[in-house]
Amino acid sequence: MEQFNKVHIRGIVGNARIKVIGDTELAHFSVATDRVFKNRSGEAVVETTWHSVTAFKKDRFPDFAGLVKGARVEVKGRLCNNRYTDQEGIERSTVEILANEITFVE
Repeated sequence: MEQFNKVHIRGIVGNARIKVIGDTELAHFSVATDRVFKNRSGEAVVETTWHSVTAFKKDRFPDFAGLVKGARVEVKGRLCNNRYTDQEGIERSTVEILANEITFVE
């Protein structure tokens, strides 16, 4: 049985932080995706989910300068679970997408 960890989302960039570490660019940004469904009353409900994305600059990535609030992007990558202890000593966990491919969508 083949096992794989693959994620493919398309949405809108919320915030983005770009750092330069040595000669490599690193982008941390969020992407909002929407799901529309009807509730029991028949009313349309929009459910927005925010995804954290991390990307290390690669040749096939577009220029990170385009990662601005409101930009439409498609991200392909894998899920990564992280654990850390916050300033109050509470152990927390996060899930982020490590991007293999980023495309700007019109």
